[in-house]
Amino acid sequence: MLNTLQNTPLWVYALFLLLCYYGIKALSPTRERKISLLITPPILLGWSLYSLNLTLDPSLSISCWLATVIAGCGVALLIFSREGIELDQSQTALIVPGTAKTLVLYLLFFIVNYYFGYQAEVDPEHSATLSMVLLKACASGFASGLFCGRSIRFYQMFRSLVGARLAREER
Repeated sequence: MLNTLQNTPLWVYALFLLLCYYGIKALSPTRERKISLLITPPILLGWSLYSLNLTLDPSLSISCWLATVIAGCGVALLIFSREGIELDQSQTALIVPGTAKTLVLYLLFFIVNYYFGYQAEVDPEHSATLSMVLLKACASGFASGLFCGRSIRFYQMFRSLVGARLAREER
């Protein structure tokens, strides 16, 4: 275990600290801009899809990945509630109450990627088996789906709050 930590590149620790920083920051109310809600999911989905090993059975890997992206979205839509979310004064962002869910989400994303990166370095033959490739596709898809579902939930809230404010102003 100590050998694993010693051989981990420094940029991985920097990324871990950055994710912890933003996760801890999310424990208090934060601003979620409309643009970040729209940009984050395609970036994460692209990164997740790019990281898949499509050499053994591409259609099965992509199918598993897609199914777990959808499942992750569904779970995120259930766990991220609409309670306490407000539109900011400029009507360009949401004020989201603090929650530990975001920290857990960031750490889950990091752990999944770290684990599979570790497996690829330590045992590349086992890492390239169909079962491990599919496990990675499912784990990566689910983690990405959680992020996407969170963005979808907040974007839905943003649109409904902007619509409600415009309706009030028209009266």
